[in-house]
Amino acid sequence: MKKLFEGIEFKVLNSTDKDICTGNLEYDSRKIKNGDIFVALKGSLVDGHKYIDRAIENGAVAIIVSEEVEIKPEVGYFLVKDLREKLGFIASNFYGSPEKELKVIGVTGTNGKTTTTYLIEQILGAEKVARIGTVEYKIGDEIIEAPNTTPESLDIIKMSKKAVDKNLKYLVMEVSSHGLTSGRVDMLDFDVAVFTNLTPEHLDYHKDMEDYFNAKKILFEKLKSKENGIINIDDSYGKRIYDEFGGITYSLKEKADLDIDLIKEIKPTLLGKFNMYNLLGAIGVGKVLEIDSEKIKERAKKIKGAPGRFEGVNAGQDFKVVVDYAHTGDALENILQGVIDLEEKGKIITVFGCGGDRDKIKRPVMAKIAEKYSDLVIVTSDNPRTENPNDIIKDIVKGFESENYIVEIDRKEAIKKAVLKAEKDDIILIAGKGHETYQILGTTKIHFDDREIAIEAIKELKEVE
Repeated sequence: MKKLFEGIEFKVLNSTDKDICTGNLEYDSRKIKNGDIFVALKGSLVDGHKYIDRAIENGAVAIIVSEEVEIKPEVGYFLVKDLREKLGFIASNFYGSPEKELKVIGVTGTNGKTTTTYLIEQILGAEKVARIGTVEYKIGDEIIEAPNTTPESLDIIKMSKKAVDKNLKYLVMEVSSHGLTSGRVDMLDFDVAVFTNLTPEHLDYHKDMEDYFNAKKILFEKLKSKENGIINIDDSYGKRIYDEFGGITYSLKEKADLDIDLIKEIKPTLLGKFNMYNLLGAIGVGKVLEIDSEKIKERAKKIKGAPGRFEGVNAGQDFKVVVDYAHTGDALENILQGVIDLEEKGKIITVFGCGGDRDKIKRPVMAKIAEKYSDLVIVTSDNPRTENPNDIIKDIVKGFESENYIVEIDRKEAIKKAVLKAEKDDIILIAGKGHETYQILGTTKIHFDDREIAIEAIKELKEVE
């Protein structure tokens, strides 16, 4: 018990003579097995205290709570205030501090986090890296579904233990503003931190951009050494972080520690200006962690992007189809500028929607950007969740100033329409969902993959021809 709560204020509500450090820690009562400890986490939607009885029925020998509860005498009960913030430390104590045996690299910002983590993995050598982020959690050869960009602290510690057991050396993770403010990474000390950029997003969660910025800044306060921050100074918020913390700078617009000269020297096969930013950030991590310079250049030359990030779809058509996760104005603009940079292009057709129950401010902004760079925009549904898709689309179309758009609420039909309208050398950008293989309608997830739908539509077109 002393080991479990070392450095943490706690109160014993009911002691037990059972050894409570032999099983596992779990916050999901369904995963509890004989000898486990159940952590009754209280979230915005689910209160773990309501599932204590189920956890005991499944074999829990101890319960960690954040409030007084009814006691069952045969089980140990321990009260920890601010349990969510303390859970990472409890988990670290329980599993023997595995995170301290890894080099921990955090990537934060609005756009580019996922791709940057994939690029870092390749720069460092994939066989040595555990990667945590939006698309998936990858621990050696094990792929775990990613419900959150930054997992619960307990899950981070468990994955760190797996990484150590598999003799991995690095933990590379996307660190979201939610993760930073909710205590999910409080137990981590970061060896390297990367700041990509900051643009309006999550303003339904943060009260304003300054609040959002302060959340991101927490990552740099958690650096073991402030000089190991890698910062995009082409972004105004990046300049602020550099002014406060110092570190290594990267830029495509001005002289920096890592800049356009390095890109010209490497000549990467990776496409898109936005990806050059991501690549510079990844190279910075390699340099901080003392990867051989020639090895960095050699790996950077052949580097590949992340799934659903500027990902091409090819089913033998004579036009291009690109799928991307871009779901903010800035991300959409970056991607469309990347599309414009492609050679042999005709018209640009953009298909996009906006998620429901999320920040409404960006909806008309995204319409303006799509209109600016596209010859035709097809407005459709994204993940409407519990919001009426028609209401979401009404918000989007307020941003259009011309008539070069059509509305097709059914996303599958919208993609098919784009394919039917495409001619030789045109480019279709399908934005918003990227790697996602589902669509959220109401509270239900259905299988939906933009890439699959595009291939199906192209094949149907070929059959007609």
